[in-house]
Amino acid sequence: MGGSGGRYFPVEDSEADPSAAELRARLSSKDQDIEEMRRRLRELEKLDYEIPPAASHEEEPETAASATTAEKAEVDARSIYVGNVDYACLPEEVQQHFQYCGSINRVTILTDSFGQPKGFAYVEFDEVEAVQNALLLNETELHGRPLKVCPKRTNIPGMKHSRGRHPVHPFYPTYGCNQHIITFEVT
Repeated sequence: MGGSGGRYFPVEDSEADPSAAELRARLSSKDQDIEEMRRRLRELEKLDYEIPPAASHEEEPETAASATTAEKAEVDARSIYVGNVDYACLPEEVQQHFQYCGSINRVTILTDSFGQPKGFAYVEFDEVEAVQNALLLNETELHGRPLKVCPKRTNIPGMKHSRGRHPVHPFYPTYGCNQHIITFEVT
């Protein structure tokens, strides 16, 4: 009480203040939980468990990345790009147009951030040979528009193009935030 200038409030007994008793009980249970965690940690340290080299996670990302790159290249080899697709065209109509080329896995029409089609599509076939058949349909009409059919190219990571922008205004990629996909899976 001396020179602090504040008022002195005596601490009441824990039975008189139930919230203090509850707080002590909670702290006691938290202390017990922490002690249990410490006990478990000591048990785990006693095991001295080591990860075998085959299960190491250090090499997985490279292997997984190369596997997915190889898988993407394989899928791209079975796919075509279809340009000048009418904006009202549905994936089912694109599938019907290319159905005689071979068995189709998927038709994908990309859209902008507002859900409007961008005017091109990708068709994935079951076999690589179907791509050659589909290339024969270049310049054929769908919805009164001549289609541009090309083999789908495989994107190479790290290869970015400036897209012909002025050097003062460099290209800043949007990282797919304005691109949506309509996919039609064939079952």
